[in-house]
Amino acid sequence: MENIEIKELTLSDINDNLFDNFIRYQKSTKSWYKINGNWALINEEDITDWDKNQKDSLIKLFLDTIIEKRGNIFGAYKDKKLIGFSVLLNNRFGTKEQYVNLAYLHISLDYRHKGLGKKLFGLCVEKAKENGNEKIYISANNAEESIKFYLMNGCKDAMEINEQLAEEEPTNRQLEYIIIRL
Repeated sequence: MENIEIKELTLSDINDNLFDNFIRYQKSTKSWYKINGNWALINEEDITDWDKNQKDSLIKLFLDTIIEKRGNIFGAYKDKKLIGFSVLLNNRFGTKEQYVNLAYLHISLDYRHKGLGKKLFGLCVEKAKENGNEKIYISANNAEESIKFYLMNGCKDAMEINEQLAEEEPTNRQLEYIIIRL
């Protein structure tokens, strides 16, 4: 894509209008559910979108993440408007503290299927690797398109489930990406 700037966000990038042009809207017709221990793709229409309160909560999360140095936020911009972002949190967890959390990866509606998600995911993998992490944990939306993206980018079902994340979003599929093979 031409004229797309991808960078790690700093405090100066965060403002009240950050998400004004960002379209989270996602309509899915099929979702993954675990049935009798096996994953099954079920016909289910679902629409996901963010209202102003959800966007304001993300702005607060971005500020907290940067100020408290809790992680890294990468953003993709076109014409100075945020069109995609990823948030990698640095707090390690798991029985061997092998995981860090990819908390968010979203592309605005008009810019999906153009390789931005793969680029943002790659930046998170590189940052996690640079920080000596073994795996990235993803609590992924169970929509067919979302799971397809992660599986095509080398993710698999998580070997160890983060119970807190699974409880917060019970329909999400818990995935991992292995950075360092032991």
